[in-house]
Amino acid sequence: MKFFQEFFIIIFFSVLGEGIRIFAHLPIPGSILGILFLFLAFEMHLVDPEKIGATGDFLLNNLAILFVPAGVGLLEYFDDIASIWPILLGAVVLCSIVTMVAAGKTAEGVEALLGYVRKKKASRVSVNEMEENQID
Repeated sequence: MKFFQEFFIIIFFSVLGEGIRIFAHLPIPGSILGILFLFLAFEMHLVDPEKIGATGDFLLNNLAILFVPAGVGLLEYFDDIASIWPILLGAVVLCSIVTMVAAGKTAEGVEALLGYVRKKKASRVSVNEMEENQID
């Protein structure tokens, strides 16, 4: 019974995201909106992440099964894809490289920003300490 309750929570947020996407005519996939809403529910303490942990682990452990229909669909269009496979392969490789570089540069930027914020905070603390020492 617990599994069904956990699964219901996940499905609820997925359907909520899809419904909002349809209602608001958003270009963002409903599943992404659903995950965003689930994250916000975690952050606002509306849903305890432990409440869906077992079902989430189950879905992640069996994620490969969810890609089988997509693979079968590709095989159905194999004749169409066979003539352009080098272009598709090049696009996949290029997009993967661009994604990795963008992720790396973003991580470097966030790290630099955090370093700047920490340095600023440390300098404020040292200025406050100096002011306190001058008052005494």
